[in-house]
Amino acid sequence: MSVQTSSLKMEEHVHQFIQSRDLLRSGDHMIVAVSGGPDSVALLSCLMALSSRWNWQISIGHVNHSLRGMESDEDAAFVEQLGDYFGVPVTIQKVKLKKQDAKLTKQSFQAYARLIRYQALENILQERCATKIVTGHTANDQAETVLMWMLRGSGTGGLSGIPSKRGEKIVRPLLDLPRNKIIEYLDERQLSYRMDSSNSQPVYMRNRLRQELMPQLKVFSPGIVNVLSRQAEMIRDDHEYLEHVAVQAFRRICINRDEREIQLDRRALLVLPMTIRRRVVRHSLQYVSGGVEGPRFDVIQCLLDRLEHGQSGWAITMNTVDVCQEYERLIFSKGRNISLDGLNPSPLRDIEVEIPGAVIWPLTGQRMAMSVKHAQEIASQPNSLEIHLDAATFTPELRLRSWTHGDVFCPKGLGGHHKKIQDFFSDIKLPRSQRERVPLLIAPEGILWVGGLRGDERFQVSSTTTSVVIASMSSSYELNHA
Repeated sequence: MSVQTSSLKMEEHVHQFIQSRDLLRSGDHMIVAVSGGPDSVALLSCLMALSSRWNWQISIGHVNHSLRGMESDEDAAFVEQLGDYFGVPVTIQKVKLKKQDAKLTKQSFQAYARLIRYQALENILQERCATKIVTGHTANDQAETVLMWMLRGSGTGGLSGIPSKRGEKIVRPLLDLPRNKIIEYLDERQLSYRMDSSNSQPVYMRNRLRQELMPQLKVFSPGIVNVLSRQAEMIRDDHEYLEHVAVQAFRRICINRDEREIQLDRRALLVLPMTIRRRVVRHSLQYVSGGVEGPRFDVIQCLLDRLEHGQSGWAITMNTVDVCQEYERLIFSKGRNISLDGLNPSPLRDIEVEIPGAVIWPLTGQRMAMSVKHAQEIASQPNSLEIHLDAATFTPELRLRSWTHGDVFCPKGLGGHHKKIQDFFSDIKLPRSQRERVPLLIAPEGILWVGGLRGDERFQVSSTTTSVVIASMSSSYELNHA
């Protein structure tokens, strides 16, 4: 086979892969991530050969990490020469990496360097007003990635390997091509490339896999690279489907969610198949922590064991997330300190309330409004966020505060019998994490209203009431109770 025919065959293969995966569109302006190594040089050459067919605009992006001193600078100079050879603009971003910065992000130095590299490429994308970032990952990279995650005991997320498309911007057109085909292509095109000396250092796990494990696996399976690549693709399809099912399940069993907390229905969670149950828990932990990487399998399993066999009241901390079970709720939270408008987030409040007037309850951000009407003006019954009180039964010196041990009131419907606030909360199964958020409206004569939950029998309007005090709460934060 002639040089020209062989090269065209690989370029046609890349063309078809791009089409079948919808990686690039006609008219795209792309930033080709070129390190100077064989994969990225072959990628650039293929895309340039296809550019007239697709009407692409191509620019080169190079990130100089400065980790190898003079060698890194020589790589950058080589990429500049490639730009001249192919007649495309080159943008080089030089970054400085510190191991201390990687520790702060709780990532390995290699993972941190990868994160910074993509951020730099994103900057180049915006600077060039481009639409796509194209990287030169190959089937060998895919196989090594699958092996790494397999050795770490990963689930389907890790075993699905590197996606051919990440989000809307990052694409990898060489992902099904083994490296030996890349080298053959470069030789036929007579294109030179750089070799990264750090790729031979055994300190990195990927290098040890490439140099020690892969040659052994090829003894048993000469086509191991293609086998692992196909396996990754099949697992990715399964993983994406299961993730979709898990998202739907999460929406069904989520009782409450805000930026600091998620509450799940324990019974509904335990009914889910285990594979979906684990995913729902992982999503919840990631959402509350704000982390990108999911928690380990053993961490999730520990939590699920507690959930299935533990009783209400257990609590554990997983990294930055507090997880507890309260009655039939599984609660993930960042913490319970809330600060609004610069107020001290103490669990016990004591705010003066005027009639008429309005105050903000700091623990939920709700507005408590007070007004007075003649009894004959009241045409409807109050809703759950409103109470009507007989003005003649209490002194109008009102306060708003959280509950404290020893608080008692006479819940409406109990015929005037006293009950501790703590016992009332337990009876209605209000989670402990929410109890301090409930505002108590208090007069010198006693607790008038456990805000949004229950009024005191002694202060209710009656047939003899002439003046009605109306207390109403906004619904900016609804108290969740059974």
